[in-house]
Amino acid sequence: MKTIRPGAFYTTKPAQFRATIARQRDRSLVARLCRRAVGPSDYVLRILTQTIAHGGLLLAWNGAELVGMTNFERCIDGSGWLNMARTDPAWRSRGVATFLQHQAAAHAKRRGITTLRLWALSNNKASINACKKGGFRQVCEAAHVSSNLRGKKRRSWKYSGSTSQMQLDSILKSRYLSMMNGYIGHKWHFVKLTKPLLKRLENEGELYVTEDCALLITKPETRFGTPQSSLTILTGPITKALLEAKNIAGWLGARVLSSYIPYAPYQLSAAKKLGFRRNPWGKHCLVFEKRIA
Repeated sequence: MKTIRPGAFYTTKPAQFRATIARQRDRSLVARLCRRAVGPSDYVLRILTQTIAHGGLLLAWNGAELVGMTNFERCIDGSGWLNMARTDPAWRSRGVATFLQHQAAAHAKRRGITTLRLWALSNNKASINACKKGGFRQVCEAAHVSSNLRGKKRRSWKYSGSTSQMQLDSILKSRYLSMMNGYIGHKWHFVKLTKPLLKRLENEGELYVTEDCALLITKPETRFGTPQSSLTILTGPITKALLEAKNIAGWLGARVLSSYIPYAPYQLSAAKKLGFRRNPWGKHCLVFEKRIA
């Protein structure tokens, strides 16, 4: 199969669909698809120019009609992540999502990527069925929560230095990782946490170890206009972990702290009491994975 070039069409089964990588000239059609599929408040519309520029937005066409899309990104662990899946309402249940998953798998394989992941909402039966039909299997479930940090007084934070091998081994055996089957939400992706990856994240300044907790907190990013840090709880009581994370994220300059937490009643209740709200678009995520042969 030929390498996909921006704007270049090629055909594959099913015969009526063909795929391209989006270019800026496709922006108006992609925006129309987002509004038809999700509505005028679709978050993709806010970052559409940047997403197209990144070069991973796969489009599905029937002739000259744009019928679906999905975005491909490379994760920090070397895997591929699929998001922003949209299918035109007139084309749902007609194989568009499965077609795009196959194109994404081929796209990833040419880049030496052997694992793809994505998530679907637990109540989106069509997406779940498309994932299973496309060879994906569920690996964990989570909820996306976030808290506004505006007005929170910054507290100084002193980095504790390098973490010992014993501490790293202990983190990798934590209850949180067990609940998530070894996966963590890192920024907008899910990755499998290994010792080399944990050490890399420590070297990049994202690992914070306190007396009671071990946390991964990213430096603030302004992808959606407001400085936002991403949190992964690794060890410790969830209440202490969330409070400590708020302090550290505020110290880093974040105004929003977000996290994928295990989908479990106690975790959700504790987060709610501390002012974290479940985001409707990620209120109950089922994470799927596919190994590419």
